[in-house]
Amino acid sequence: MHRVETGTMVCRWLGEVTPAEMRTSYQYLFAEAQVLGSRLWLLDIRRRNNEDPETAQWLLDTFMPTLAAHFGGPTFLSYLLSPTHLVRVDDHAIDIVHVAQLQRSVHVALFNEEGAANEWLVQQAGKIRVV
Repeated sequence: MHRVETGTMVCRWLGEVTPAEMRTSYQYLFAEAQVLGSRLWLLDIRRRNNEDPETAQWLLDTFMPTLAAHFGGPTFLSYLLSPTHLVRVDDHAIDIVHVAQLQRSVHVALFNEEGAANEWLVQQAGKIRVV
């Protein structure tokens, strides 16, 4: 889904998915974002299994570098996690945040409230216009 008023891509996983389905979801979102030129993403993973190390590695090694290279400017990923998942964020998720921040082209933030996640994205929109 694309929120025209904020230029935000929104992806909500409504249940458990396989690693292949998760990758397909990210690739579909990327394709849509390319068409729309959207560099603000809200990724709602509150109901999805987000503890797959293989997918985490794929995000780091393949997806985020592709994302960084394509847009030629910063992309902002706001992850919405359940409070339980936020507490259980494993080392791979922390690595994703750390490496993404180091790339300086993909910025990741983790939230357990949708309002805060959206607010962060709106703040980042100003950085896109400045860059």
